Amino acid sequence: MLADTVDHLLHNVLPAAADYEAAEDALSKAYAAGQTPAAWEAVARTAKRRAAELAVAIDGLTDRCAGELGISKTAIRKSIAALCFWPGGTSLRMGAHDRVRGVAGVYKHQNLSDPTLPIASEADVLVVGLGYGLDGFGVGKPGGVEVLAQERSGAKWKLPG
Repeated sequence: MLADTVDHLLHNVLPAAADYEAAEDALSKAYAAGQTPAAWEAVARTAKRRAAELAVAIDGLTDRCAGELGISKTAIRKSIAALCFWPGGTSLRMGAHDRVRGVAGVYKHQNLSDPTLPIASEADVLVVGLGYGLDGFGVGKPGGVEVLAQERSGAKWKLPG
């Protein structure tokens, strides 16, 4: 029933997540080796791109699921939003799916006009530090830079959500 969605998850989303994790690891190593932005800018751009590619892949799950189940993307997004927790945690990640959808959108279009999305432009996907603990206790890297999304409100969140 969800064969295309599961196939996309297994062959696109999970590999994109692994690529993003490797890019974040490389960013940490580059930052540790030279803490001036010039020392890690190229690696930071790769991490930002991998985060966006992961967001596009995750966002594609909604489209495939809607097509296979015959229900609206809005209904699917609402159901997904109720399941966005940190692994092993109990705190709901409010707006996580919309942030992912926004990052996917700005990667494709640079600027967004959809007021329901918390992200307005490509400039809202940042490679900055220090993100550790920014959006949850023990979340993020304890040192260095990482990819964050800045919402229209000014709030910053660790990617992917």
